[in-house]
Amino acid sequence: MKKIGRHLLFWAVFVFWSIFITAWTHVFLEVNDPFSEYLWYTGKRLPLIILSTYLLIYCILPRYLIKEKSYYKFSILFILLVAVTTLVDRVIIGLTMQWSDFHFFHKVALIRNVYLLLTALGLASLIRFFRLYQRQEKAKHQLAEDNLKTELAFLKNQVNPHFLFNALNNIYSMAVQKEQPEIASGIEHLSGIMKYLTYDSSANLVPLDKEIKLIRDYIDIQYLRMADTDDFTISLNVDGDVEDQKIAPVILLPLVENAFKHGVKPEHKSLVSITIATSADRLHCKIINTAFESCGNGIDDGGIGLENVKKRLRLAYPHSHDFKIDQTEGYFCSELQLELK
Repeated sequence: MKKIGRHLLFWAVFVFWSIFITAWTHVFLEVNDPFSEYLWYTGKRLPLIILSTYLLIYCILPRYLIKEKSYYKFSILFILLVAVTTLVDRVIIGLTMQWSDFHFFHKVALIRNVYLLLTALGLASLIRFFRLYQRQEKAKHQLAEDNLKTELAFLKNQVNPHFLFNALNNIYSMAVQKEQPEIASGIEHLSGIMKYLTYDSSANLVPLDKEIKLIRDYIDIQYLRMADTDDFTISLNVDGDVEDQKIAPVILLPLVENAFKHGVKPEHKSLVSITIATSADRLHCKIINTAFESCGNGIDDGGIGLENVKKRLRLAYPHSHDFKIDQTEGYFCSELQLELK
């Protein structure tokens, strides 16, 4: 209701401003009731001006000026919008207002009407810019607050990372000396994951190939809990250029973690299929896993959870991602598409 009220107030002010400018230019000299005549004249033009204004601030401006930052396209479309609106406006006035002295290309009328149209478009665009700026700043503050909460939660539960890394290196050396390569390999992958989560994940963007290496390390660790008798299929397919792309950190790992948590069960036939593809600065990640239990949102026992992933995607990729989850009989599928930065 507040939003509707603001819009109604804007157009009410515009109507009175339009009547004032029309009366000031005094194009119509012989009218019985000037206010009624100017009000009727403005009312005939108002729907077209409203349509053009909303087309500009909700379609043209967000797409070409804010999202694509294509100033050339925006300028061309803005000029076309003003020109077409002005011509249609003159046609409407000529057909609905029965004036004997009406001239289609009346100089004063054209200048006045274009001025009023630009007034509506300009003020509405400024207001729209301000609202979008407020929304963007709010999203930034929300993202900063969420990151701070995540960091605080992590700090509360972590031991000094240098101590952990040194301890892992010592255990790794012992495993190598005692010829236990599987344990040594697992410790090496775990050390890599901890280092990434501790140091690299604090950045806004990280190289995509590092994020994929994190997933590979996680998968290698998962292999350690599999027995030789377990019937499982785990695949990771990467297609496209991943070396020169960047992504928000730890966006994909929770999806992989969720797939292993709910899709792999000892002594049962299990499947985890991960496909990551890049094309034209877009990433497509699709994960399919067997579903031994309900994993609708993946929130359990302190795990990151799919709801958390959705929230981070809304903050980091507000208008440039598509995340879908689907559960059919026996299988769970999560699919993510986003624009790489």
